[in-house]
Amino acid sequence: MSNVVVLPHRDEPLPPAPDEHPVLRRWARRAVRLVTAIIGLTVVFTAAVLALGLVFQGAFLWLSPGASFIGGRPEGVEGAVPFGVLPWPTRLAYAANFTVNQIPILAVLYDLRALLRDLAAGTVFAEGHAYRLRRIAFWLLACAAAPILGQVLVRTVGHAVDLAWFRTSSLHALLLAALLIVLAELVRAGQMIKHDRDGFV
Repeated sequence: MSNVVVLPHRDEPLPPAPDEHPVLRRWARRAVRLVTAIIGLTVVFTAAVLALGLVFQGAFLWLSPGASFIGGRPEGVEGAVPFGVLPWPTRLAYAANFTVNQIPILAVLYDLRALLRDLAAGTVFAEGHAYRLRRIAFWLLACAAAPILGQVLVRTVGHAVDLAWFRTSSLHALLLAALLIVLAELVRAGQMIKHDRDGFV
């Protein structure tokens, strides 16, 4: 009969399971390495800026209306102020503002790496994927709101130079968050279809 399957003997090794989604797993592994490197660089950059601003008396840091710079005095930029001449309360407020802006970025990268690790392991349409996508969307919303909260703190303390409370990147973060919320629902629907399919087997 054609539907008879010959079982292996007890001492015979079972044949290896086929590698499902090899292309997806390969690219996900590469993406994990890339995101891990970006996380490391972001942490180093954040620590370096905070050290320059708070430990080294604002050396090589400059603020101007709507922008900030690292290095020597920016040429052709009006209103550039060395960070070190600001009062300490204002410096601390700007440090808190910078930290508030960096934390959501690191959280997005952390959750993205976790999602990519699941994909690299061959887990597709897992129940936790929709949850992770919604978490990334939440942190993107936090990225969009962080400049506003930071500016409230800086303006409350006073002596503010950079008064930009909304950036183009905030709009990009909002659009990407909306896209990820839709994608999370799509993944959830795919998981339900998978469950229904497996239930008929």
